[in-house]
Amino acid sequence: MFKLIFRQLNYERPRTILTCVAIASALAVILLLEGFQSGLFIQLKNVALNRGADLIVAQRGVSNFIASRSLLPQMSRERIEAINGVITAHPVTMVPVIYEKQGFRKSPVIFVVYDARAGGGGPSRIKTGKSILKPGEIVIDESLAVLYNLKVGDPFVVADFEFRISGIAEQASALFTAFSFIDYGDMIDFFFDSDLVGDISNLPLLSYLLVELEADANKDVIAKAIEKVESEGDVFTPEQLSQNDVALGHTLFGPVMSVLIGASYIVTLLVVGMIMFAAVHARLRSLGVLKALGFRNSSLINGLLLESLVMILISFPLAIGFASVAAWVIETRVPLYLVPVTEAVPVMRTFLAALVLGVIGAYLPYRLIARLDPAIVFRS
Repeated sequence: MFKLIFRQLNYERPRTILTCVAIASALAVILLLEGFQSGLFIQLKNVALNRGADLIVAQRGVSNFIASRSLLPQMSRERIEAINGVITAHPVTMVPVIYEKQGFRKSPVIFVVYDARAGGGGPSRIKTGKSILKPGEIVIDESLAVLYNLKVGDPFVVADFEFRISGIAEQASALFTAFSFIDYGDMIDFFFDSDLVGDISNLPLLSYLLVELEADANKDVIAKAIEKVESEGDVFTPEQLSQNDVALGHTLFGPVMSVLIGASYIVTLLVVGMIMFAAVHARLRSLGVLKALGFRNSSLINGLLLESLVMILISFPLAIGFASVAAWVIETRVPLYLVPVTEAVPVMRTFLAALVLGVIGAYLPYRLIARLDPAIVFRS
């Protein structure tokens, strides 16, 4: 049976190639959706982890670093830095704004405001240019640079306030929103000089504190000490906040992504099933010969099962290649999205699911084979 299947696939080489390409394309869609979901959660996880802190202090009751409004008292930093074992507490403020260039499309942007001289809380990776060195400079995410054709040295105008781009950060985005990094001094100028705000007392001046500890400091002990001196704050490790942000992503987008991925599995099953039905119809006479020679229905179905699995094994590497090319195009044209299609767990899950779909698809034509009359061989 093995030799018969391989000879059949080799004899109908054009059909075999087109079949594998069709299956690979359907599997590539699954890998892309799995990669899109993985990339979304990776971006959410990295928001807190990339800030370079040992502990993060947020407003009491706030347990996320993104998609949450946190306000801390202005004296929090002084009280926390007075604790033994604390080196410094870097202030960070998150300010959502809308960027628009010459009537072009509008994009939501989150200003990550930090102390550029101390460096804590700034961009983790700069792709082009440099960090903020002078007043009025800004580091933007690469997605904004691609979308609006911006480069280092260009002006970046928000609400009639002009920044100057000093650097372009790599993968500084989450929840489909690009981050841009500015200094605290520029935030004050922006609040006073732009036409975006009215009453500055309603604006956030301190959202989080990124606490840097001494090498031998005990995180649990210092976290309790911080919560004791700052009653309006809660203390988290970056890992805890990142887990909370990922959980938020699962809540917001998990159901939608599950529906899309489930639909792509159904489409793949239909593709495999249609291919196997077409294969049976095209080989009715040869299958009739095998039946006349004494092959049972179960043997013929097992042959189709083997053929289906062989095509899945051939198609899956092609699917990874197709998905990788598509992901590269997406990340190049729209860097706001991260699409890691070669993550081990999603790839293995998709591969095992593809094998299951191949088995199911092979058994779909069972009734057609069971009703096949060997006498068809003698008909014109």
